[in-house]
Amino acid sequence: MLRAGLILVTVLAACDVGEVDIGGGGGVDASMNSAKAMAFASTIKPLAETKGCFTATTCHSVQSPVLTSFGALGATYKMGPSASNILVTKDVVSGTPGTHSGIPYFTAAEKTTVSTWIDMAN
Repeated sequence: MLRAGLILVTVLAACDVGEVDIGGGGGVDASMNSAKAMAFASTIKPLAETKGCFTATTCHSVQSPVLTSFGALGATYKMGPSASNILVTKDVVSGTPGTHSGIPYFTAAEKTTVSTWIDMAN
């Protein structure tokens, strides 16, 4: 005995609305592939490493500012103007010019590098 069956076909249609923002973007972390993120990885992180910021005796691999990656670095440390950013002014406000937690802080040339990075477009 044959049974007649009903086949239901669903057709989904959509209009082309172009790129759709799904949220989560914007701000200084809009793209981990941005020029600023790439410059951090190639310039700022190695500079922090040479200062000893990630050794067992220092804190900036777990404590703000976390300098291990662009994504981990808080927005405050990425924003200009560099003249008021603590990454550039830290040794000036710490009371002991030229040091931070007993280690040599950025030289004038290194501060220029950090300042240039802070002030670059995202």
